Amino acid sequence: MSEVFAKFREMLGSRQRATLAYRPQANGQQERSVQTVIRAVRAYVAEPDQSDWDDQVEKLMWALNTSFDATRLDTPFYLVHGWDPQSTVSVMLGPRPAGVDQRTAYEWHRGVQRQYEYAQAWAKDLQAQAKAKRSEAQTKIWQELSERLKKGFAVGDAIWLYLASPASTDKEIRTSVARTFQDLRDVG
Repeated sequence: MSEVFAKFREMLGSRQRATLAYRPQANGQQERSVQTVIRAVRAYVAEPDQSDWDDQVEKLMWALNTSFDATRLDTPFYLVHGWDPQSTVSVMLGPRPAGVDQRTAYEWHRGVQRQYEYAQAWAKDLQAQAKAKRSEAQTKIWQELSERLKKGFAVGDAIWLYLASPASTDKEIRTSVARTFQDLRDVG
């Protein structure tokens, strides 16, 4: 694999410089990047002991990688990969129309924000549809059970009987016992 990177480096006309693993100060740009990440994690972590940093790091890395650099006039992600980053929302919504040209960071930001708002509205609509379907299904089941109760029970029907254990307290788990009664006249 190192031969592949060596050839790629030759194609780009760049040279490799090794830095020591135990001396991060030798790589100034990486050290600056690490400092930025550490500061951001400290600022956004909710727990006082900062034990929930791993919940925030993915969002922070996305924010850092997509932040516009005024010196280089692009995002760090674009400089490393050669294409603009795509969020889950933008991938889900598909490619942008050919007539739309997003040239500035502000336009890109507004596009991502619009896609996010669209996805939120879409998710809200899907949730409302699912809630309506659930409600409809529950209403139907409730009506069927109500009709069943109006008709009453027949001899031989299986029913659930709740028996509270006399020795149990409120804190203990009470048991439900299923019993089939052959003759409902035996149930008082």
